[in-house]
Amino acid sequence: MPPGRRRNRQVEDEESEEDVRQTQQQNGNDSEAEAETGDEGSDDEDPHRGADEQLAKKLVRYALSCEYSRTPIRRDGIKERVLGNQGRAFKRVFALGQKQLRAIWGMELRELPVREKMSLQEKRQAMKSNTQPKTGSGAYILTSVLPAAYRSAVILPPSNVPTLESEATYLAFYTMVVSLIWLNAGELSDPKLMRYLLRFNADRNVGAEKTEITLKRMERQGYVVRKVDRPPIGHEGELTVTWHVGPRGREEIGLDGVMGFVREVYGQDDNDLERKLHASLGIKQPREAGTADADGDTVM
Repeated sequence: MPPGRRRNRQVEDEESEEDVRQTQQQNGNDSEAEAETGDEGSDDEDPHRGADEQLAKKLVRYALSCEYSRTPIRRDGIKERVLGNQGRAFKRVFALGQKQLRAIWGMELRELPVREKMSLQEKRQAMKSNTQPKTGSGAYILTSVLPAAYRSAVILPPSNVPTLESEATYLAFYTMVVSLIWLNAGELSDPKLMRYLLRFNADRNVGAEKTEITLKRMERQGYVVRKVDRPPIGHEGELTVTWHVGPRGREEIGLDGVMGFVREVYGQDDNDLERKLHASLGIKQPREAGTADADGDTVM
């Protein structure tokens, strides 16, 4: 090959290699820029997503373990046992935990009501206090969100721990006691409660457990509240003990549970029973079509 053509070919080869290097460098820079842009976009979308998901799973485990022993799930406990130094993420983690509980477990965390002021002294102190009343107790329990058709004892039997029989007995006993308190205008004296239990042959034992121990367990778990009134200083008199519905009893059983319990015992289709039941619970019955109002006019 002539020297002139050889030099021309060498120059062309060097120019083509330079073009390839420039093209590769440009493509590499574009890829890095796209990667950086993509990373920034995902971080801007939700930079805490992965960490919050793990904390939400931890919250679900903590809630299930507390509910297993009927221990209230307190906000402070969630911050200490679940969030640690991520306390500011409470709202995000709580919302994700609720989503997982509803979708997978068929349950949700529901806040317990604030304990009511029972004595006259407590009510007077609340009226004198300038502080705003609490709107929430800061304690939660797990409640089912399944449709009513899936809440039967056949589908959701009592726990096998310690045994299915003992757990079913305890469930029936605290439902009965809470219902009796609610049907007595929300307050039941201790002697009257003992008379009721005597009729059920449960004044001494509930299953294999002493009745006194069972009542203390119900009080500790929040199903009932035992209130003791002592006579004023310098005055003679005896202690007065009354029983009230506790925050867990209000949330777990509620008025619907009491009405269902009474209907199960006395029958479903009884208009007289429904009238007495609504009167005992202080529930206004809806006015039926065709009944007369106070002036004697028929309301359709």
